[in-house]
Amino acid sequence: MEILVLLKQIPDEDVQTEYQDVDILNDSDKNVLKEALDLRDQYGGSVTVMGFGPASAQKVVKETLTYGIERAVLVSDEEYRSMDISGVSKIVSEAVRHTGAYDLIMCGRQAIDGDSAHMAAMTAGALQMPLIPYSKEIVIEGKKITAVCESDQEDYRVEACLPAMVLSIREQNQNRFPTVPDIMKTYNGTYQTEILSNEQLKLSPPKKKIRKLRTYQQETVRKQKLFMLSGKDDPESAKNLEQFLRDRHVL
Repeated sequence: MEILVLLKQIPDEDVQTEYQDVDILNDSDKNVLKEALDLRDQYGGSVTVMGFGPASAQKVVKETLTYGIERAVLVSDEEYRSMDISGVSKIVSEAVRHTGAYDLIMCGRQAIDGDSAHMAAMTAGALQMPLIPYSKEIVIEGKKITAVCESDQEDYRVEACLPAMVLSIREQNQNRFPTVPDIMKTYNGTYQTEILSNEQLKLSPPKKKIRKLRTYQQETVRKQKLFMLSGKDDPESAKNLEQFLRDRHVL
């Protein structure tokens, strides 16, 4: 089984001061990577990791090689800068087609920069494959995948045919750590990260992102004058309330 793990988009350098942990593999991506390796160990096959971002994102993609994956790819080109999630998903989907045929594509919940949580859905749509969202458990039988997914009310079961994309939130994976041989091979150049640019993909990304800005102004809330209604007992208080409403033509 061929498995592809999509890493979350890395913020540009000008926002890295706001997101302090973007230069390392974050916990959510580690969980998805561990799950992919667990599935490889169980069903056989290989794991490929694909990241999207500037050249500096190569550090994060490179780290995944120390976990013993078979292939690491970084989609990076200056023409792809400052693109919205729609443009990124189209580029990533084309990169997926370019690099091979995958049975299972996995990604985490959402990115820490845009926090849109739309990447999986839009990429699955561009690839025209089923999306299994918020998966907690996966079972594969032949060309069919069954997953237990989480919702805000209760868990539910989903079945789909492969190839499929899974947005995973599973955290109970086998604990894995980079091995010394894999670390040495990663940083001595034996393992290489493939850089996939527009020269290979031959896309025509928009030259600039179009944004429509709107200005909203909150109306000042008028402070209402409060009236205290009293009475010596409940019937008198009710009578005073009735008269109050009649005077203001409510009744």
